[in-house]
Amino acid sequence: MKKLALNFGIVVVLACAIYAGPEQFSGKDKEVVQPAPPPCDWYRAHEWDLSIWGAYAFPADTGHHETLDDSSTLPVEISDAGNPNDVNQLINTGPASRDRLLNGDEAGGGGVDIKYFWSRYFGIGLEGFALGSHNPVAAGLATLTLRYPIGCSRFAPYIFGGGGVVGGGSHTDHFFHERGDENEPLEIFTDNRVNNNDISAIGQFGGGLEIRVTRHIGVMSDFTWNFVGNDDSDFGMVRGGLTFGF
Repeated sequence: MKKLALNFGIVVVLACAIYAGPEQFSGKDKEVVQPAPPPCDWYRAHEWDLSIWGAYAFPADTGHHETLDDSSTLPVEISDAGNPNDVNQLINTGPASRDRLLNGDEAGGGGVDIKYFWSRYFGIGLEGFALGSHNPVAAGLATLTLRYPIGCSRFAPYIFGGGGVVGGGSHTDHFFHERGDENEPLEIFTDNRVNNNDISAIGQFGGGLEIRVTRHIGVMSDFTWNFVGNDDSDFGMVRGGLTFGF
């Protein structure tokens, strides 16, 4: 009897093993390990960014600039040189430059900036640029940048602001002088391009977009508005160039 029970137990164990074997190793229950997603490192913390860009600048008062060469004259004949109303009207309606920095409707140039991002989103930097106005304008600033990488994409819009110093540029002074007696015509002389030799404060804010072509090279484009510590000297600037991330 004991032998029969032992044989029956062995048969039950073998049957269970045979039944469980195909289920345990079947393709239906086999666990598939998915590969890890690629790291999101188009924009990284502790990253140094070097940007080189070209610039197009325009003053706040575009359209109000003298374009005559140095020491040029505007001869104007007045029937009655002694009439102050005629003189005042001529002076008030004649060409005038209210821009005291670029002294023109536009200026081209370029610059460079370097930033350190202590996180993916915040960075501090130094910026320098030069503009080719009648008398070149040059500036240096310290900046703070907030960028926002969109998910794991290559796109990162950003805003920034800063402050520093600017020098150079020019402005136009006008004056009139009456020659001879009252019967001779009045001539108005203009002295264009008076060089600005002072160093002024400059503040800047703006925003733009960077697109990474590779994890270390990108293209950037932005717009800045610049406030200068002299009257009638503010200007806007459109910039575009390359960024190298390390």
